[in-house]
Amino acid sequence: MADTIELDVEARQVREGDVFILHGHERTANAAAWPVRPRGHVHIRFVGGGDAVILATRPLTVTRTAP
Repeated sequence: MADTIELDVEARQVREGDVFILHGHERTANAAAWPVRPRGHVHIRFVGGGDAVILATRPLTVTRTAP
């Protein structure tokens, strides 16, 4: 199993494969976050379906595969 690291990032920095808690549920990003309207928000799709549009500056703690 690959080593992982835990990072505090803003939602705009979410990458494909990042695991994080959003609205009380563990989510895995299907792709990197990308900016959308309304201005200052990002769209994040989840592995297994579903998505969210949240503030780009929202703090998230993500688990990411170590480089």
